[in-house]
Amino acid sequence: MAREQLPSLSVSLHQLRLFVTLARHRSFTRAGDEFGITQSAVSRSIRELEDEIALRLFDRTTRQVALTDTGRRLLARIAPLVEELEATLRPRPQEGGEPGVVNLASSCGLTASVLPALLGSCRERLPDITVVVMDRPQNAVLQLVRSGEAEMGVVIAPDNLDELAAEPLFADGFAAVVGASHRLNAAARIDWQQLRGTPILLLDDDTGSLAAIEAALALHGVTGAVRQKLTQATAVARMAEAGLGVGILPMHARAACDSARSRFIPLVPDASRTIMLVRRRNRALRASAANVWSHFIASSSHTHITGQAVEA
Repeated sequence: MAREQLPSLSVSLHQLRLFVTLARHRSFTRAGDEFGITQSAVSRSIRELEDEIALRLFDRTTRQVALTDTGRRLLARIAPLVEELEATLRPRPQEGGEPGVVNLASSCGLTASVLPALLGSCRERLPDITVVVMDRPQNAVLQLVRSGEAEMGVVIAPDNLDELAAEPLFADGFAAVVGASHRLNAAARIDWQQLRGTPILLLDDDTGSLAAIEAALALHGVTGAVRQKLTQATAVARMAEAGLGVGILPMHARAACDSARSRFIPLVPDASRTIMLVRRRNRALRASAANVWSHFIASSSHTHITGQAVEA
């Protein structure tokens, strides 16, 4: 008698990784942020996975996402398999990389401002090591580090450090960027409240700058002002130079945006965030990567960026 042939399954590693990530976060939005994709793309991929295996893995309500009993049983078996598959199919730099080459991922804004000084001093102190920079949006940086494609990353303190070990480099405050003819141009410090009634130019990036700035503006009663939201720090600075408003930027952006036609003036009270170095938790760095890690930490000395440019 002929044996009944079972239907074949078409399930991708990407779907399984999304399943494990969604089970950890229990949020389509946070899972999407980790992969650099939209909430709807995560939902669609999980739905396709459930349809393919004919199992319901999650209970979805308007308020939460929870694993079903079937999902919990599958997660216990799938999570270690996904880890093993990734280790086999995508050798990590610490396992197969060149001895003197270190892959470092960096959030785009930090690549232009903070990283050059750190890399310059690194080349002087560690001339036998080449640091290959992977310039990406912050969510992609975190994913590169989690996957092992980058041995370490430079980011602004993220909301989620799952699977990552972090070391603070320095605190980074916010500055008002004002043109040469602006009434506040001569000030040594600017209080957030002084921005009331002033057109404001904001940085809308993926590192949480916009949320942090909006929180500070609300805290100090700066409401109702016209806001322009821009994705590039240089665009904010150039528009401030043209007298189109007061820009608000992280102080680290000064290194990339400084100009004789504008000033970066610290905003008070302080509303700083931390720039940090991240790596995979429970994964030892190769000797060359460990040397870069130690040098970055020693060079930063946990300083606070105020009115001065970053120095390493």
